Amino acid sequence: MKMRNIIPLVTGGTLLATLFGGSTLHAATKSKPNLVLVLVDDMGWGAFAPNHVDFTEKELNQEFCRIHVKDYTAEEAFEAAQKATPYLNRYCQEGVRFTNAYVTANVSAPSRAGLLTSSYQQRYGLYIIKEAETGIPTTVLTMPQVMKDYGYANGAFGKYHNGKGMDEIHTCSPGHHPLDRGFDYWFGFNSHGTSYYNSPILFRNRENIACAEYTTDKFTEEAVQFIRGNEGSPKLIYLAYNALHGPLGAPAPDKYMSRFQYKSKLLNTYAAYTAAIDDGVAAVMKELEKIGEIDNTMLVFISDNGAPGGAAAVLPKNGPFSGFKGQAYEGGIRVPMFIWYGDKIKQGYVCNEMVSAMDIFPTFFDEAGISLPKQQAVDGKSLMPLLHGTSTKAVHEYLVWMSQQAENWGMYSLSDQQTAEAAFMVRKGDFMLRYIMEEDTYYLHNLKEDRKEGENLIAQYPELTQEMKTIFKDWFQQMIPPIGWRQQLWQNVQFWIPSLPKPLPVKRKTSHKKKTNIVKTL
Repeated sequence: MKMRNIIPLVTGGTLLATLFGGSTLHAATKSKPNLVLVLVDDMGWGAFAPNHVDFTEKELNQEFCRIHVKDYTAEEAFEAAQKATPYLNRYCQEGVRFTNAYVTANVSAPSRAGLLTSSYQQRYGLYIIKEAETGIPTTVLTMPQVMKDYGYANGAFGKYHNGKGMDEIHTCSPGHHPLDRGFDYWFGFNSHGTSYYNSPILFRNRENIACAEYTTDKFTEEAVQFIRGNEGSPKLIYLAYNALHGPLGAPAPDKYMSRFQYKSKLLNTYAAYTAAIDDGVAAVMKELEKIGEIDNTMLVFISDNGAPGGAAAVLPKNGPFSGFKGQAYEGGIRVPMFIWYGDKIKQGYVCNEMVSAMDIFPTFFDEAGISLPKQQAVDGKSLMPLLHGTSTKAVHEYLVWMSQQAENWGMYSLSDQQTAEAAFMVRKGDFMLRYIMEEDTYYLHNLKEDRKEGENLIAQYPELTQEMKTIFKDWFQQMIPPIGWRQQLWQNVQFWIPSLPKPLPVKRKTSHKKKTNIVKTL
């Protein structure tokens, strides 16, 4: 299928000109770089092979190993992860790897909202999945919308999850379709997940289509076709694979499965799903090389949140960090990330500075000469000084999170997505302050010295604790209160309001006896 070159001359141009104070369309030139933004789903920090040099087998979550690791060894899991991503390993080695990269939420939909707006999604009242699934408010510009005004052709491929599915096929709600939010072409689905074969919820633009193909391969194919159809134009390729999100029961195509011959079917399948991502990224980059645009392309790779705690997501999962997807621990929010930009950045650089998914578009805008919107907050910062290796200044003085502390995606089959109470976190320097509402307890950890988050330092650092509480208080007062989250489940994070009543006990459904802080047992 040959796609036409789709760069609209005016799509909300008058509005954008008013907002930016400039012309309705900036000249599209080859000097503007392409952005290939690869967002994988549920890949833990430790599952990304280049991160393996930073931790050992002994640091893995031993409780998970005891419960779920039955027919493979940790050594085999490390080996399989390495074998699965030769291309990503190479791109990472040639680029900049970030060891302290975070997303803005521990679950998919709010995390994607933070990425696409380069801001804390809580500014728009989006804290949990059901809120972010209603869509980013239409009064808020997404970064792809801004890019369109600068002559970019924007293609989205894969999982969207920010459009409030209105029916059984998750049709996007009015105004929230990717085509309404800055993308010229979309091939994908609008839900938390889908089957990898014969998905009934795939769309090409606004049309629901039948597709028997393996979704990872199909999303890659569509992205390659989009590149061919927009040769010579600056492009955003938003390649949001649904891998490695469940269901993972069906085997990947044999061209991937045949590469892994472990005794564990589970390990072979997971590695094959990962290999399909690796081949897909390579295919996109090779197509850009074929048309002579690889030297003008920035590749960013990141996961939307940490790995879940079920058996299907095999080791090394979140590596040395505690907790899982959906939880208020490092394992839920610290993610693999690297940037490749050829010889335009410091190659082979490992960056330990604290960065965020919110920084991706500001970084790209900085390089492309694109102005950030002035009428809305942008919390992300350009990483170009770090990429050039010329800055020793911290990108962020602090980062803040507020979400559920949910064990729904943990190890214990605890169904609490609708009843999990709030938690907040503040990271400043090497320290992370955490408040767990259900326990009404604060924890302070030195992440440089204690990646397992095992030792509570509250008593040793009372002044720092108070400073970080104040950071959260000031931050939260700038945000919009949750738009759909039951107040009972989050009200007590407002610790500075003594008149608030204690929340009533919340009943959870579980097939295991709940264990306090069990996710921190490593």
